[in-house]
Amino acid sequence: MADSDEESSNFIAELLSLYNYEVIHAPTAAEAAHLAASLQFDSLIVSLDMPNGGFTLSQSLREIDGYDDVPVLFSTSEVYDYALLMEAQFYGALFLHMKPFNECELLAQLSTMVRLKILRDEIKGRLSELDRLASTDPLTGLYNRRMFFRRMDEEVARAGRTAAPMCLIYVDIGYFKVINDDHGHAAGDAVLQQVARTMTRIIRRGDVLGRIGGEEFLILLPDTPGSAGQRIAERLRQRVEHATIIYGGHKIKVTISAGVFHAADPVGLSLDEMVKVADQALYEAKETGRNRVVYRGEEENNNS
Repeated sequence: MADSDEESSNFIAELLSLYNYEVIHAPTAAEAAHLAASLQFDSLIVSLDMPNGGFTLSQSLREIDGYDDVPVLFSTSEVYDYALLMEAQFYGALFLHMKPFNECELLAQLSTMVRLKILRDEIKGRLSELDRLASTDPLTGLYNRRMFFRRMDEEVARAGRTAAPMCLIYVDIGYFKVINDDHGHAAGDAVLQQVARTMTRIIRRGDVLGRIGGEEFLILLPDTPGSAGQRIAERLRQRVEHATIIYGGHKIKVTISAGVFHAADPVGLSLDEMVKVADQALYEAKETGRNRVVYRGEEENNNS
């Protein structure tokens, strides 16, 4: 409750505490902003009688992270008209209440505000879960194809502005169809999950990893020179080669091939061009023996 009228605020706080509301009173706009930044409130009661103006305070509170949809009740000691009501709604008010407070009306309004906040939080949670489901591969938990390319588009645009290098690694699990045929699709799923976990452990915070389809993965390494991209791909290849996946009492040995594309300056490069070059490098790795890394870029080194 942001209100410079301490007597009225204390009375309301005592009243609401009887109905299990926890009320914190801020007598100044500065203190209200400080409390909102450090705590998370479910509803706000803001007085329009405050020296710096309740509308200004409400607007500043809305700019604090997490307060864009917190219900607000404005109070005023003046008889208000339609114009003030419309202005209050413009600044996000759910209700406008004239002092002295009508206790029953205030309790009903607060109950509505809290229920609304709970419903909004539930909707946010469900939308967040739906977004997660829509953006991730259900088997591995990695980004799916759509979300990977959206993130790649963002990173390429950022790299274009900063002229930062980046690497793209195209990964393919060797003879994956044979694994499915010999051990069953459930074993193939276990292999995909294990390889995904191995990649997740190797990449850094800020790298982008996705399952593109079947047994193919893409790894985007922002701010990464070609030599570092090769080392990461080679480390991943070795980790997968030396790991043993046990499924249904059988030991399954897995290898991967990888194509690495390095862009020293991605300005002017399209996503399709980057993926095409990495895919060509991957194709060469598979055609020349598999279980190896092939590099394409300005600082081209020998194949691993």
